[in-house]
Amino acid sequence: MHTAAPPHAGDPVRRAAWLYYAEQRTQAEIAREIGVSRQTVAAHLAEARAAGHVTIALSEELLSAQRISSALAARYGLEAVHVVPGASGEEAVRERVGRAGGAVVRAAMGAGRVLGVASGRTLAAMARVMPRGGPEGTGVVQIAGSSISGGAGAPEICAAQIAAALGARCAPLHAPAYLGDAALAARLRADPAIALQFDRISAADLIVFGIGELTPRTRFAEPPHLTAAIRDDYLARGAAGVVFGRFLAPDGTEMDGPLARRTIAIDLAAARAVPLRIALAGGATKDRAARAALAAGLVTHLVCDEPLGAALLEEAAT
Repeated sequence: MHTAAPPHAGDPVRRAAWLYYAEQRTQAEIAREIGVSRQTVAAHLAEARAAGHVTIALSEELLSAQRISSALAARYGLEAVHVVPGASGEEAVRERVGRAGGAVVRAAMGAGRVLGVASGRTLAAMARVMPRGGPEGTGVVQIAGSSISGGAGAPEICAAQIAAALGARCAPLHAPAYLGDAALAARLRADPAIALQFDRISAADLIVFGIGELTPRTRFAEPPHLTAAIRDDYLARGAAGVVFGRFLAPDGTEMDGPLARRTIAIDLAAARAVPLRIALAGGATKDRAARAALAAGLVTHLVCDEPLGAALLEEAAT
């Protein structure tokens, strides 16, 4: 922002504008300095803008993010794309994307709505920084099986913390993410208590989930079923990423790998049936995984950073 003229002691409007925009003073500080109320300061600032004493210029960074957002929405047929500036360091990226994701979720949580929550470190960051409070009668339901590791990104922890932030009731999924064999997983899914939980999941109005990349360096903390050997098996099959604990091929189909029928989580068809589906991801290295999730039709609203958004557009153009 730029002031058109230096402060003038005899002109309270210009003086207030200078102190606010050039010196970054608060309205309360300005009110004390020039001896008026905060309401008067606000009126002075509005008058300064109307008179042309203050002009506001959008940064190239903000304009770039807006261009990426519009292009991504058009290219992938999304209802909305929210692009935040890139950040230095994985944790900073997760917090920035998580903050934006929390705002999107909070805005979508109307009275009585039910939010399905998956897992991931970006969702854990979202739970920490998202706005607090929400409409009456909302609910949160865990849509992927619980973690053995109990890390910050575990689905049961993400669901509980996001529910606490929204002031919503929480329905956890009392089953592990992966089981030892497919027959056992089938029996557990058929159990009345677990079946009831999946009925709750199918009634969700919206879901929020992270997109996990899959590379030879990807580390999982879900022994004994999700190991480096399992990771390498999926990589050899061509897996591109992970959502809800399910491994995706580049074309968006679920990989028929060693865990496919041993997973306790919402399936891809049920996820696509949820009206509003918010995916969170950041970092250009997640482009392959994000493209798989987009190809699967799992995303209606994407929250990402500029590096990932630009990577998705570059790939689309080739």
